[in-house]
Amino acid sequence: MEKILIGKIVNTHGIKGELKILSDTDFKDQRYRLGYPLFIKFKDQFVEVNLKQFRPHQGFDLLTFTDLEDINLVEKYRGSELYAENVPIKNLNPNEFHADQLIGMEVMQKQILVGTVTKIRIYPQGDYLEITKLDHKTALVPFRSEFIIAIDRAINHIEVIDMEGLI
Repeated sequence: MEKILIGKIVNTHGIKGELKILSDTDFKDQRYRLGYPLFIKFKDQFVEVNLKQFRPHQGFDLLTFTDLEDINLVEKYRGSELYAENVPIKNLNPNEFHADQLIGMEVMQKQILVGTVTKIRIYPQGDYLEITKLDHKTALVPFRSEFIIAIDRAINHIEVIDMEGLI
């Protein structure tokens, strides 16, 4: 099954094998379920691990994996990426989307093509669409209703407000 990047291991925390994760997913309650298999990309290989404990801590997520409850067993994973199986997230609200549904969509402003969504950036203050404009420069647009007029997956378009300096 295809895997998707959900975070990066930035450090260890304590001596009991907790790993500090900079998460790149909005669906933590589903991605970080106990017993759920995750994958650490280590030396170009995927190491399957099972989640034993999850807790948020100071803007990071702390994860402990079954049979890896010792700092000496997990220290080597510092700097590695964390992946999950790409299974659809269930029960999305009408205004919620998977990142892969938005990436690649054309961005329109007043019905004129201005660029394409190339990435979703997640910050504490909210998610941002990273848009590669037609001149190959990058713009960030907050993914909030004040800036997004409409999302039409059928025609692969996102309409954003016309505001000076936005794009």
